[in-house]
Amino acid sequence: MRLTITILFALLTGPSYSQDLVTVASTFLNDNKYVEAKETIDEVFESPDGDKSARAWYTKGRIYHEILNSDAPEFRKLKPDLKDFAGEVALCYNKTKILTEPTDNLYRLADNQLEILWADGINKGYKDYQELKFESAAKYFEMAQAVKPQDTTAYLYAGLSAQNAQNYQQAIKYYLAMKSFTRLSKTVYNSLITCNQALNVPLEERLDMIEEALFEYPDHLPYIAEEVRALIRLNKFEEAESRLNTVLNRIPNNYELRLRRADLFDRIFKDAYANGLPERSEKYFEMASEDYEIYLDKYPKDFTANYNYAVMINEQANRVYDRINLMSEEEYVISGKNTEEVGHNWTRKALPYMEMCRKIKPDDPGTIRALKVFYERLKMTDKLAELNGKG
Repeated sequence: MRLTITILFALLTGPSYSQDLVTVASTFLNDNKYVEAKETIDEVFESPDGDKSARAWYTKGRIYHEILNSDAPEFRKLKPDLKDFAGEVALCYNKTKILTEPTDNLYRLADNQLEILWADGINKGYKDYQELKFESAAKYFEMAQAVKPQDTTAYLYAGLSAQNAQNYQQAIKYYLAMKSFTRLSKTVYNSLITCNQALNVPLEERLDMIEEALFEYPDHLPYIAEEVRALIRLNKFEEAESRLNTVLNRIPNNYELRLRRADLFDRIFKDAYANGLPERSEKYFEMASEDYEIYLDKYPKDFTANYNYAVMINEQANRVYDRINLMSEEEYVISGKNTEEVGHNWTRKALPYMEMCRKIKPDDPGTIRALKVFYERLKMTDKLAELNGKG
């Protein structure tokens, strides 16, 4: 009697019993009874042989796939993380393929379902992205990542979605994940640099990312400009100068980088003087002037370049006026007027650039204040009167 019971139990719990449950689960699936279908197919995988059946894996994949696609509230607790749940669906289809031959119909069905699952994630992500639902879009693109872990499309658009949602740290995570299976594009490096700026990451760390981008794209001028900007802000003037000199020797007509170098030389001009190095200061004044003038000859209506060049020249005038203020009465009688004229000549040199600023931005308060000082120094009373009430 014991033998009979044992045999009967084996019949009820062996492979045929599991396959019967797969059939029951399929019936529930076809009737859209997904809760019952899930409970039944999960029972199949509780048996020792459940995971050896391609049909069981495929059926589980289809049931979980329908639950993933459903908006019914009762399924939300089953899929708290869409990416993980999509990964479970993908696992089922991939297991089906492992257990079948490529010529098998079940293999082709599973492969087709994987493509559908990936496309659903991409298409729903695109739709939400276009509707500016960036957080939701990122979750759908994550679903696509779970299906094709080395597909750049899903990672790129998940990153762009997170970035637009101002979730910059998550965006960086998506972008950097691509490094394990592809070379990052300029688009991705641009986004990484932007995210680091938005997060106010320390400049040294930002510079590391910029230099990584330059390693991949050594001749990409926007990265060179970003690198120089970071080096200047870190007061690494010599490194910035070396970088700019190298590029401008190779591409002398790059006016953006020439302006960047003019700004660098301008800074060194001021920094050297403040540190008691007047000869170095004068050297960099001449080099900055040359770059500013080359740039302004090409772009005469650039407000910032005109303003900065005028301010730099005015710094020379201020140094002269400072010397005059330190003179004794006797010294002033001997050389004060001549020295004053030297200062005025510097002011005259700066004047046309500041006047150009006013033509470009007539109501700019900084420009108006500077012009009042210039006109007063040079006793240009008519022009000074015209500025009364401004600035």
